[in-house]
Amino acid sequence: MHQADPLYSKAYDTLSKSELFGTLSEDVLCSMLDECTEVHWQKTDILDADIGMKHLYIMLSGRLKVTHVDPETGRSLALFLKTSGDIFDFFSLLDGKEHTVFPVVMDKMSVLSIPLERAREWICEHSEFNKSFLPYLGNKMRELENFGTSLVFHSTTTRLADLILKHTHPYEEDDHYPVKLINNLSHESLAELIGSVRSVVSTQMHKLKEEGIISSKRGHLAVSNLEKLLKKLNH
Repeated sequence: MHQADPLYSKAYDTLSKSELFGTLSEDVLCSMLDECTEVHWQKTDILDADIGMKHLYIMLSGRLKVTHVDPETGRSLALFLKTSGDIFDFFSLLDGKEHTVFPVVMDKMSVLSIPLERAREWICEHSEFNKSFLPYLGNKMRELENFGTSLVFHSTTTRLADLILKHTHPYEEDDHYPVKLINNLSHESLAELIGSVRSVVSTQMHKLKEEGIISSKRGHLAVSNLEKLLKKLNH
């Protein structure tokens, strides 16, 4: 990506505020951006399952759902919902082995692409990037650990409440707390994110609305009663 590219300044601004790239010096971040190629994905695009084997993708805008699909039942489980500042696929980046997941484009997306081998060299060449990469990786591993234990030990009600709370912003807006990132996802996608099925999530969402805990206007989710939602964690 050339510095004259209209997306360059936006990319720099986005990544400089991210968990993974935010601690890098201007020189290091700019040198990395110079090596990247701009890519755009549309919501209707179907990405190859092995796309992460060839390139590392850096999210600038939009959302990418990373799913596993059971070939026998067709049921899918979403492991991650990637957004700006995230990378795909760090598993292939680490070991170079085949990692069969199904990336689903949820919105119109702007991403940066870098050959996987070159991205591995970044870890060795840029100590700043290496230093920030390990905590980022650790955070993603903890997310998977928490997800696994939640599937075993917690009810669907608790898992759904936890998902909503995780993405609820702390500031108040018209007596409602806005929910970001998952705010306009379908019940099917929400089900994939908590290891459930659409019908169960639809029932639970309806109950939360009836109890005045959440509200939805024009597809945008908000928390109306944070205290009651917190109590659902102990359900």
